[in-house]
Amino acid sequence: MQSQEAIRQRREASIWTKIHPIFAIGQLGVFLFSLVLLVLYFLHVVPFAEVHLSVLIKIVFMIGAVVTGSLWEHDVYGKWWFAHEFFIEDVMTANVFALHIAYLVAFYGFHADTRAYVAILCVAYCVYGLNVAQYIVSHMRTRAQDQTSEKIAA
Repeated sequence: MQSQEAIRQRREASIWTKIHPIFAIGQLGVFLFSLVLLVLYFLHVVPFAEVHLSVLIKIVFMIGAVVTGSLWEHDVYGKWWFAHEFFIEDVMTANVFALHIAYLVAFYGFHADTRAYVAILCVAYCVYGLNVAQYIVSHMRTRAQDQTSEKIAA
């Protein structure tokens, strides 16, 4: 088991600690905007083409977040993906990624009915929402551990 202090030091030393949040927060922002567009699509206010464009932008941010997150995880925990400390987060992220890929395959590969795209997108967005919630809980836990370590060290 790695010491919390060693992990904290590697986290602070990694360049990806500063870069990854740009993609993660960017993806969250695009997700929220896309979610609003999806609701407006359901209300027949915007065409699906606008929702689709927002999904493509979200996927770009998601790829950036996955790549920088993997680089960060390697710097901090020595594994590119599925480090013990981030296993559940990575499983959730892999599911979100797979669902977005399924959306792209359906859209560009099968030219299905728009309802199929929307259904996949709704599932992907629900899983992404759970992923974000789970990440926030994990981040809060990490901060609490850091504060406890600082108190013990002082």
